[in-house]
Amino acid sequence: MMGRLALSAVRAHPSAYLAAAGVIGVGTALLTSFAALAETGLAAPANQGESMTMLAAIMGGWSVAIVVFGIASTVTLVVRQRGRELALLRTIGTTPRQVRRMVLLETGIVALPALAVGVLPGIGLGAFLLTRMVDAGVVTEPVDFVTTWRTVVSGAAIALLAAVAAAVIAGGRAAKIAPTLALAESSGGTAQSVVSAPKLGFGLLFLLIGLGSGIGTLFMADGPLLAAAAGPACVGVAIGLALLCPVLVGWLGRISAVLPNAVARLAIRNLAARAAASSTVVGPLAMLVGIATGTLYMQYTENGSPKIAGDDIGAQFAVANYLVVGMIIAFCGIAVTNSLIAATWERRREFAGLRLTASTRDQVLGMITAESALAAALAILLGTVAAATTVIPYALVKTGSPVPHGSALSYLAIIGGTAAIACVTTFSTAVRATRPRPALVLATA
Repeated sequence: MMGRLALSAVRAHPSAYLAAAGVIGVGTALLTSFAALAETGLAAPANQGESMTMLAAIMGGWSVAIVVFGIASTVTLVVRQRGRELALLRTIGTTPRQVRRMVLLETGIVALPALAVGVLPGIGLGAFLLTRMVDAGVVTEPVDFVTTWRTVVSGAAIALLAAVAAAVIAGGRAAKIAPTLALAESSGGTAQSVVSAPKLGFGLLFLLIGLGSGIGTLFMADGPLLAAAAGPACVGVAIGLALLCPVLVGWLGRISAVLPNAVARLAIRNLAARAAASSTVVGPLAMLVGIATGTLYMQYTENGSPKIAGDDIGAQFAVANYLVVGMIIAFCGIAVTNSLIAATWERRREFAGLRLTASTRDQVLGMITAESALAAALAILLGTVAAATTVIPYALVKTGSPVPHGSALSYLAIIGGTAAIACVTTFSTAVRATRPRPALVLATA
């Protein structure tokens, strides 16, 4: 009975659950690739496997945190979007335990096939990374690519645990809240800007880790380990700010009254009223900006600074570093795109209601575009702050100046790409969501 109900729920929300499946599958592939690289490094002779194992450990550690956050955010968004349905189930006698179980079953139905789909591409991606590392000179001689059951289990298990943990937490919240309040929240009647105690704790913890890493970099000598100390700073701060994002988004509602444009006022109020849901988009966007800017400009500074004795390994790692960072950025981009499509498509009833209360379709599209632009601007601001915690300390140690090497065009490309992802994805989805007649949407959505 419960399994059939969970399967029906997945079928009823294909866009949301496909978004979650996509993020889980891509995250599994990314984690599996680093697990395969680490497995190969451990099996190789010590003189060949050391550099590979080091890179897999450093970049893999960042990737675990990023993938876990991306999967958890997407699953949480899906469960939150079903708040109205879960509240209705509570009103007809469904117990909190049954709600939690159903949410967990739904997540399993989506996650298990996605894990299976992500494993094989992950192994192929690991082999591709190994080839590039040999070409870049990180590994001086060809080594045999090695994968075992540990490669598959480690990548898939982390992704599955992230999805299950998010489902348990989000399902627990949905089960505990009073049905009438849940119905009010799901219809936009209550601002969801409160950060739960666990989320607040993890957000502050990641902020402390990131800031500690950045500050600690200032007291290190210039050498091969400097990048390993500075790199995690932007990741930690980006994740911390993403977790605390609902509070920051909620504050935006206070400035809406001073804006002269009605569409802009409505966009800010909507973003603030939907702070918890909006943060699942702003957070990954901020991570994309922070990680891309921080790691790229750290590498630019490494390339442009005078080399010291024993620091030749930095040049060898440059190509591999660019490749790995590109993979992480691609994952963040996929996660953001999927979340934006799911979040926008699920607002069809809201758009229909606005159109039935005298708003034109153009006004609704203008509002959603303003919302996405505002979310992108906030994400760019947060991501830039996160990047600074890596770039400034690293540049100070390397060159004595807080200004990193590298052209400003790279930063403009990063923020331009981020804004384009947010605005184009949201607008195109909103166009499809507002195409049917409003009355038909309200009757069927």
